[in-house]
Amino acid sequence: MTVESITLIKEEVLTLGRMVETTVYEVTRLLKGDRRADLAFVERQEEEINRHCLAIEEKCVDMLCERDSFGPKEIRALVSIPLIAAKLERLADHANRVARFAVWAGEDQIEIPEELPKMAAHVYHMVQELLLCFLTDSTSKAQEIIDSDNSVDYLHDVLSKKLLSDLGEQESAQAQMRAQFLFCARFLERMGDACASIAKRVYFLSTGERISRKER
Repeated sequence: MTVESITLIKEEVLTLGRMVETTVYEVTRLLKGDRRADLAFVERQEEEINRHCLAIEEKCVDMLCERDSFGPKEIRALVSIPLIAAKLERLADHANRVARFAVWAGEDQIEIPEELPKMAAHVYHMVQELLLCFLTDSTSKAQEIIDSDNSVDYLHDVLSKKLLSDLGEQESAQAQMRAQFLFCARFLERMGDACASIAKRVYFLSTGERISRKER
């Protein structure tokens, strides 16, 4: 019964992950200026993701209170799953902020730097790979996800340097706009970090060992 119960909770995490996946996809569309993309959908998803995350945490706590028959892997799962769910929930929070920014930029007809939708697309791919990694307990895929965060970091660094290069020489309105771009890039960079953090947790869940990101 213990194994079956944990399997059911893992399925709920996958459901949560798929909601985050569709949220990030919608954010990517918003940043690309797709008129069919919907901010309201992102906001509704965030509320549902929050509820789902809390439900997963409560179920894991309830099961830990009945831990007499649990082995090391089951205990790792019940400790790790709420942390993974919380990271996914944080991903959705950041995605919601980026979505609002994208809508604001579109309404004011402000051109969004190409690095932002590229970062969002990278994060979207990372989330897809995370779901597969979590489903299969693939340690090699966990390492791939951690390494792929370098691409998000690189785009963040490139855009930051570009926006900060002559910030002091810009008019007030342009400076504020660039500051918003920087905030948006930072949220996307944190989303990439969250994906890498989840991959590390999946690796630990599977092996009981820690993994660290390779140096760039």
